[in-house]
Amino acid sequence: MNESTYNAISIALAICAVIAVVVVIFSFVAMLVRWKTPNRGRHVIRLIIGVTAIPCLIGIQYAILFLGYLPSIGDQQKADFNAERANTLAATSVVGVGDPAPPFSLTTADGAYFALSDTSGDVVLINFFATWCGPCQVELPHVEQIWAARKDDENFKLLVIGREETTESVQEYRKSKGFSFPIAADPDRAVYFHPRSQAPLGNALGTSTPHSDRTATVATVLNIMSP
Repeated sequence: MNESTYNAISIALAICAVIAVVVVIFSFVAMLVRWKTPNRGRHVIRLIIGVTAIPCLIGIQYAILFLGYLPSIGDQQKADFNAERANTLAATSVVGVGDPAPPFSLTTADGAYFALSDTSGDVVLINFFATWCGPCQVELPHVEQIWAARKDDENFKLLVIGREETTESVQEYRKSKGFSFPIAADPDRAVYFHPRSQAPLGNALGTSTPHSDRTATVATVLNIMSP
């Protein structure tokens, strides 16, 4: 049920309710005036009908509201949300497990330009975080260890990306924690977009170009991350 239909029905019910009230008032007065006449029965019947009609009309109004109009609004809002979500997913780079990493580029908090397309043949570790994220507070020290151990390896690249963060917020966060790894802000969640309900805490993504040292490098990274 759309809004115009609901409004039309509500107006019709309101008019009927006003008529019922008028009938009740008229019948009550007429009944009192003609109480001792044979016509009082007609007025009593009209009075009973009017009094009964008012709560019935109210009940119909609420039934239409809660059983028809509100559920249709919920369905429409759900449809609008799903359509908007589909458009958002279509306009972003959704990445699943095992998918090739699509290209992206960001400017780091230090002003350096990072483009995934420039890392062909390298092992690339991309970590997503947020300054408010509890698990990230545990995870990022391990990322710092990886960076400290591999930052001089020309075939290893690392970038920590702050989702829905600004350059200023990620700079301040890195400084407050004493981290040194490259960091960048992604305020619009445009890089490797995931639905919020499925967003991973961190991703390790490698380029698809073969490299002889990739397996060894990834193994080293995983060993550093192990407790």
